[in-house]
Amino acid sequence: MGNVIDNLNQIEAKIKELCVKKGIDFNSIELIGASKFRTLETLKQLDADGRVKTFGENKVQEFRDKYDETLTWDIIGQLQTNKVKYVVGKVRYISSLDRLSLADEIERVASNRGVVQKCLIEVNSGDEECKGGIPANEVEDFLDKLKSYPHIKVVGIMAVAPQGVGEAELKKCFKKVSEVFKKIACKNPDFKVLSMGMSEDFLTAIECGSNQVRLGRILFGDRP
Repeated sequence: MGNVIDNLNQIEAKIKELCVKKGIDFNSIELIGASKFRTLETLKQLDADGRVKTFGENKVQEFRDKYDETLTWDIIGQLQTNKVKYVVGKVRYISSLDRLSLADEIERVASNRGVVQKCLIEVNSGDEECKGGIPANEVEDFLDKLKSYPHIKVVGIMAVAPQGVGEAELKKCFKKVSEVFKKIACKNPDFKVLSMGMSEDFLTAIECGSNQVRLGRILFGDRP
């Protein structure tokens, strides 16, 4: 666990340095522990440290296996409609809402359970055919359609950058999503979360406006 805390200290130092340089409020940045393949014991120890307070799971089955109601969870991976029943009401955010069929099922389950499920719209920032998410230029139309779902509350955007692109292209993708976020946030007080950036690109994402980064390997070390 010592290595994880050391990693977290180094991550925070890098973010603070960037924030000072760019005039960003360090306290506005939320760190999510991307906890795929990590043990519940490790997550509880990190939670006790207090700086990483939410854990993001990619796979519903793994979420079910390690779920502990004393921790705060997000679903950050692609979500199949037949798995919605396992997460609604148990996770803070479903961060990968990208189609109406998924919204239909979230609404149905949330309504039955008497809860309002907070979600992030997933954006395919690089317009890659093999990835989930909707194009950035379709977010506003999609959000308008979601207004008819009373048990879904959309609070922001989640984006995954394309892999293997240069820094200039990476910034272009992040800034494109950031502009959409700002446009919506200025007229929607519920729109507060811009989740961009992972282990390889979190500093670039923060520079481009992200206020939530999802950290796996750089925080926990190589996957077991």
